[in-house]
Amino acid sequence: MKKNLILPNLNAATHWINQRITRDDLIGAPTLIHFWAISCSKCKQALPVVQSIREKYHGVLNVVAIHMPLSEADTDVSEVARVAAMYSITEPILIDNTHRLADFFGNRFVPAYYLFDSNGNLFEYHLGERGALRIYKTADRMLFS
Repeated sequence: MKKNLILPNLNAATHWINQRITRDDLIGAPTLIHFWAISCSKCKQALPVVQSIREKYHGVLNVVAIHMPLSEADTDVSEVARVAAMYSITEPILIDNTHRLADFFGNRFVPAYYLFDSNGNLFEYHLGERGALRIYKTADRMLFS
């Protein structure tokens, strides 16, 4: 299923932090979408890698965070905003309290990383704690080859 994944419309988010964006805003440049949750320690450990990707490819790669709650406590939007600020997440954050975005992606795990080409076709995805490092290498190949 993931092999033929096309970047879905993102309007199913229940809330937005930093900036509201749509699929149309992202088409035309490669896009990294990463799923995370405030209760996920591995997600938080990987956030500096995502930040370095965002900074290295500023202006040539879109980066979008999707917060996928793992429990009822994770659905508190103000707590998501607080943790996002603490970890310097400056990219658009889509909050997926209904898991509709996760369903569109077929995603059940955090952290998860989806790298789309400029046409919105899935280029590569990785799950788990090492996923951010793998996506970093893939972004290098994609953008510098």
